[in-house]
Amino acid sequence: MDYQNEHENCCFYHVFRTFVCVVLSLLLGLQVYTYFVGPQDALEGDFTDIKYMVIQLTKGLTEVNRKHETLKREMERISESLPAVAAAAGRAKDALEPSRRGVRHPLDLHDYDRQMADYALETAGARIVDTGETLEHIVYDSPVSWVLHMISSALCRDCPGASSIIRPGTLPGECWAFRGSRGEATIRLLGTVHVHGVSLEHIPPHISPTREISSAPRSFQLEGLEFRGDPYGHDFGIFEYNKDGKPVQYFEVLHPSSKGFSLVRLKIYTNWGHSVYTCVYRVRIHGELVSDQSRPTSLPMKDDGLRIENE
Repeated sequence: MDYQNEHENCCFYHVFRTFVCVVLSLLLGLQVYTYFVGPQDALEGDFTDIKYMVIQLTKGLTEVNRKHETLKREMERISESLPAVAAAAGRAKDALEPSRRGVRHPLDLHDYDRQMADYALETAGARIVDTGETLEHIVYDSPVSWVLHMISSALCRDCPGASSIIRPGTLPGECWAFRGSRGEATIRLLGTVHVHGVSLEHIPPHISPTREISSAPRSFQLEGLEFRGDPYGHDFGIFEYNKDGKPVQYFEVLHPSSKGFSLVRLKIYTNWGHSVYTCVYRVRIHGELVSDQSRPTSLPMKDDGLRIENE
């Protein structure tokens, strides 16, 4: 049986090979006949068309290569500019961060005073007018200095050291130190101001003599007052200073007011753990100064001046 199958396969192979040879011979003969007997003009025309097509294809490939090189150079240029674009996007994001209401954000110390006006600056006309029941923390050199301080405290509620919080300069020790963790200071601004934000400043730990700032304020509140000692001031919000953040930290008011204030009260409620005293280095008040045209007509200028003098 196997021998019969093998014989059949061999016959089929010979038949197929013969068929292929015959077909190839016929095709070859046809080509030879066409070359020697057929019209030469038609043959030359075919070669001319082929040559034209080859030339067009060559031009197309050259144009494709040129565009590829141009695209490659553009991609390389874009790749080189991506780091600069990412850096610019980062700077834009940092610049937009302060616009988020109620969010604390750190600002560079040197750029801060050039970017935002401070309406609580003593050199511009602001001053401390009251510190309530706050007691200054003073290391007395002698009993006489202690007696003099007690007399001055009884005669004037304005702690002399509190003025340091509205003065430029925040070297170690240039602060208002008061006993415990609770204190307050009323600031007369340089004019009537629509208050938009407040900033608090403290020295960083690396320049502190003790290498820590547990005496820094933590929780504090800002109020707008109609008059000195106003018990129902407008609450701008309660904020928290982060001792691990930047030295200058800005806080946008949580409860804005449509009216302006010439007096604001800063209340410190807690510090970062110091059991003896709290240090406040500098306070800045930011906003927009109210123009003279926006003053109420029912309050004459002279009455306002008298009210200031009576305070």
